Amino acid sequence: MKARSVIRHISAAVLLFGTITLNAQPQLKEHQVSPDGMSAVFSFYNTTPESPDGKVLVYVRCKKEPYGREESVPGELWTCTRDLENHRKLADIDGTVAHNGVEAQWIDNDRIVFFDKGRIRIVAARTGKDLLTKKISCAGLGHYPINHKILYNIYSGEGTGEPGIYELDGDTFETKLVLSNADIAKIPLPSFLPGDQVAPVKDWRALHCQYAPDGKKIAFRLDVGPFEEGQLQGICNRDGSGLTIMTQTLHSIWYDNGSLIGHLRYEKDGKKPGDPKLRFTLVRVDLEGNILQRNITPKGNHLCISPDRQWVASETFYQTNPVVFTLYPDGHPGKAIEIARYNPYDIVWKRRFHVNPAFSRDGKRLYYSRPLNEKYAGIFYYEIK
Repeated sequence: MKARSVIRHISAAVLLFGTITLNAQPQLKEHQVSPDGMSAVFSFYNTTPESPDGKVLVYVRCKKEPYGREESVPGELWTCTRDLENHRKLADIDGTVAHNGVEAQWIDNDRIVFFDKGRIRIVAARTGKDLLTKKISCAGLGHYPINHKILYNIYSGEGTGEPGIYELDGDTFETKLVLSNADIAKIPLPSFLPGDQVAPVKDWRALHCQYAPDGKKIAFRLDVGPFEEGQLQGICNRDGSGLTIMTQTLHSIWYDNGSLIGHLRYEKDGKKPGDPKLRFTLVRVDLEGNILQRNITPKGNHLCISPDRQWVASETFYQTNPVVFTLYPDGHPGKAIEIARYNPYDIVWKRRFHVNPAFSRDGKRLYYSRPLNEKYAGIFYYEIK
C-alpha cells in the first residue's frame, strides 16, 4: 500500500541519553513530552494518549522510580496541549507501574479513566475532579473505551466480583458482566494444550480487552496456565455471546472488524512455524485464527497501527540490545523507517518501560517510550510528514 506521507529514512540516527546525533541527515523530528529527572508513561500499546479531538495529551509522571514487573509507586496524572504547552497536574496517583502506567485513556474530551492501585478512577480532564461515585475494584482496564463504555477485568483475588470481563458505563456508572471465567470454560480449549498444565478455571485470566473498531465485538487475551501456549485469543460479541478461543498472536490488536494483527507465535494448529525465521513476524488473522496475510513486517514486539491502516510500528524483541524501533509502510517492510535505536539498560526489559507505541488520532504522529538515560524512561512523539 502506498504511504500517503513522504518521510525520509533516518537510519543513521543514533539516540543516546536523550540527545540525537546525525550523520549529515535532516534533523530527526522527535519531541520529548515528559520532563527530565523522572520517568513518565503513556499507556498500553496502541492506546493513544490524545483526547478524541486530538488537542490534549495525557500521561503519568512517576514520583518514585518503579522497579520490577508489578511494583507500584506514587505518581501524578498530567495533561498538556498538543504543542506541548500548558503542562498541568490533574491528580495524584496512589500507584503506577512501569508497564502500561495507569492504563490511562480518554472517555471523551472531558473525561479520563485510569487504573489506580486496584480501582478504577474517572477524572475531569480540566479540573482533575474525581467523578466516579462508587468504588470499583478490579485487576486492570481494557485498552480504550467506545461510546463511553469501558472494559475491565477481574482476576481471582483481584477485584470485587466473579473473575471475568466486565463493562462500565462511563455515564451512568453501571457495570455488567460480559463473560465470566465459568462462561469461557464452556468453550473447549484447543486440543494441543498440555491438559496437565492448564490451571483451574477460577485462576484463568482475561486481559488486554479491546473493542472492535465498530464496537460490536471484543477481543481479549486468555491465560489458562503459566506456559506460553496457554496464552490464547478470545473473541466474542459485545454481549459475550459467540465466543471463539484460538491461538494468539503476540500483542494482538484489531486490524478491522473482521481481522486482527499480531506477531506470529504459533500456527492455528498450535505448532511453531516450520521456518524459525517466521516466528514473531507480523501476520493478519481472521476471527477463526486463519492467517490472511503473512510477513507484513519482520520479527517484532509491541505494536500499533495507524487509523488509516497505512502504517505499523514495532520494536525489536525482548532482551535485544540495542532496541530498534521501526515504522513500516503497510505491506512494504523493505521501506522501513528507523525511528529510534537505544541501549535498553535495565529500564526497558528488566523494569518494563516498553516502547508501547500508539498513533495520533489523525495518524500523523507516533507516540512511544524510550530511555532518557540509565535511570529514567521518557515519552516522545515523532512527526510523520
